[in-house]
Amino acid sequence: MSTPIRLVQRDGKLIQLDAETLDIKVGRGVVGIPIPVVGERFGADMNVVKVGINIKGIIQDDDCAGSSGTSASASIDFGQPHTREPDDPLVYLEGDSSGGGVAIYDILNKPFYLRSTHQQSLGDGSRITFKFISSGTLGAATFTGSHGVNGEIRISLNHANILGDIGPSSGSFTSIAHELATYLKNALSNTADNIGIVITSSSSQRLGHAFGASLAQSRVNAVGLASVEISQIETGVDGDSSTPTFWSTITDSSGLENQLAAVPPSYFPFIGGLDSSCLSAGDKVQNLIANVANSNVMGAVGEIIQLDTNDEEKSLISTDFNKLDPTAGASSDYIVGIQIPYQSLIQSSTDEYVARNFLLVTGLSPAAHQGAAANTESVGVEFDSQNVYTGIRGTVSGFSASYKGGETFYGFNLQFEPIDMIVGL
Repeated sequence: MSTPIRLVQRDGKLIQLDAETLDIKVGRGVVGIPIPVVGERFGADMNVVKVGINIKGIIQDDDCAGSSGTSASASIDFGQPHTREPDDPLVYLEGDSSGGGVAIYDILNKPFYLRSTHQQSLGDGSRITFKFISSGTLGAATFTGSHGVNGEIRISLNHANILGDIGPSSGSFTSIAHELATYLKNALSNTADNIGIVITSSSSQRLGHAFGASLAQSRVNAVGLASVEISQIETGVDGDSSTPTFWSTITDSSGLENQLAAVPPSYFPFIGGLDSSCLSAGDKVQNLIANVANSNVMGAVGEIIQLDTNDEEKSLISTDFNKLDPTAGASSDYIVGIQIPYQSLIQSSTDEYVARNFLLVTGLSPAAHQGAAANTESVGVEFDSQNVYTGIRGTVSGFSASYKGGETFYGFNLQFEPIDMIVGL
C-alpha cells in the first residue's frame, strides 16, 4: 500500500509519486557538556534544527482514461524591458515609476506577433499582428474594416496623458504599463469580432476563441498589473509556437518595420503544450532526472525570519518565486515544496480520519500555531511558498531510480531538504 505525495514546481505544476516508506528526521543542535565534581551536565540550545525527509516508493504509469492534452502559456510584461544590461533601468517605459528607457512614442506602430495552436499546426508561418497606434478611441482594438484584414489588430493609445509620457490616463490604472497590458488583455479576450483570418481548428476568426488572457503583477512591483498572462485555448504541442515575437531592435533606413526600433517589453514565449498529459513511469523518471540534474533558481525563493504574533504573520525577508525572471534563466520546473498527506483525527468533527499535509512551521511562531491543531488546510490546498500551512518548503537534494527488466514501474529513493529560503544561480 502506498501514499500519494506531491512535489511542487516553481510554476505550480505537481509531480505525483507513490511513497511506500517515509522517514522524517528532526534533530536539534544541543550538545551536553559534563560539569566536573557535581556530575551534572550543561547544554546550550540555540534552536539550531536539522531536518531531513527521505522517501522510498514506486513510480507508475498514469491512468490515461480520459486524459487530454495541456495548453501552452506565455506572458508579456510591460513593466520591464526584455534585454537588460547592468546599467539599464529596470522599468520599461519612460513615463512610469523610476523612469524607464523607452518612450511610448517609440513603440507606436511597431508590430509584435502571436501564433495560435492551429496556425502553428498549419506550418505555413501564419501569425496574428498587433500594433499600438495613436488614433481612434482610447483602448479600442480595431478588428474590422481595413485594420482587420489579414489578422492585424490595432490598439489605440489616443490619449494626451499617455502620449505625453506623464502617466496613465485614468485613476483606475497604476501605470502606463498597466494600461497597455489591460488593452492587450481586452483585445485577446474578444469573442465578438473577426480578425480576418482563421485561427482555430473550428474555423473561428475571433481572438477569444484561440487565446485566454489575464493580468498578473509585473515583476516590477511599482507598475502594478502590467503583465499579460496568455494561454492557448486549444491543447497540444503545436501550442508551443515560439511566439510572442517582437519587432527587430536593429535600426536601418530600409523603411521596413524595424526602422527606429525600440527594445521590446519583457516576454516569455509559449511553452508547456502537450498532446497528452498522461505520463508513463519512464516519463516521470526522466522528468525528475532533468529537474534534479539541471534546474536553476537564478534568484531567491521563499521567506525567512517569519514573525507570528497576535495572529499576524510577517516576514523580514520575503520573496515570491513567481516573480523570478525566466528571461534570466530561472527554471519553471525548479522544485520549491512538497505535500505529504497524513490522516488526522484532531481536525475531524467525527471519529473518521480527514487528510492533512505535514507541515514545518518555522520562524517566531507560538507553539499553538505549529502543531496538528493548527493544521486546518485541506490536503488538496494549492501550495504557496509564502504560506507555511500549505506544505513543506524546500527542494530535492537527491534522487535515484531502480528498474528491473519486464516491470512496468520504477523504484525510487528521494531526499528532500526542507529550506525556507533558497538563493542560487
